[in-house]
Amino acid sequence: MKKTFVVGVALFAFAGSAGAADLPVKAPPVPYVTSSDWTGFYAGGHVGNGWINEDSTLLSTTGTLLNPLGSVISADRDGFLGGLQLGYNYQVQNWVLGIAGDVSWTNVTASTATPSTTIPGAVTNTQATTNWYSTLTGRAGVVWNNSLLYVKGGGAWINENYSGNAIVAGTTVTVNSVTDTRGGWTIGGGLEWRFSPKWSIFAEYDYLDFGSKSYTFTTNVPGVTSTSSITTNVSLLKGGINYHF
Repeated sequence: MKKTFVVGVALFAFAGSAGAADLPVKAPPVPYVTSSDWTGFYAGGHVGNGWINEDSTLLSTTGTLLNPLGSVISADRDGFLGGLQLGYNYQVQNWVLGIAGDVSWTNVTASTATPSTTIPGAVTNTQATTNWYSTLTGRAGVVWNNSLLYVKGGGAWINENYSGNAIVAGTTVTVNSVTDTRGGWTIGGGLEWRFSPKWSIFAEYDYLDFGSKSYTFTTNVPGVTSTSSITTNVSLLKGGINYHF
């Protein structure tokens, strides 16, 4: 009887373990791997910061000469930007080619006061404001897993406003403002990560160079003008999100 009881317990334990082994085991979650390639249109938004380096070189004046010809006034500034982008990608194996355009709005202003070196007590006050940037570029990149590492290059545009005044012997001479859109070139690169079939996020750096352009500034005093050459380059750091159609 005792042997029969032991054998019965052993059979019950074996049956229980065998039944547990037959129970389904829940598989671990599978990380997202894109089932489609990067080919297609996309659109999205971005935010970031822009750093502007700008030098104004005095070329000529009519009327009072407050500073020697060739004098340089720097108006470096930086600030927040936000905007939209639109593009198209075409993938061949692990390589992606594409075209992209974007526009970034900002309102970065720098004011500079420069004492005159020719007239004691006189001061030149200048102000520069950046309103927006825009680029149209080609892109080339390589894909691994859900990530796209890319470089880009093409055309760039910037819209700025210049104004100021001069204080001479207690009298303020107002400089009429000039607003202009300038063209240049850009080069940059970034990393984009596809976290779902339709959505991706990215981080990007762009360098924009607008060369030099000359402007003639008139004033509220007849016959008093000045001409300066303004050299501008910009660094942009952006992060954003894209929806893939």
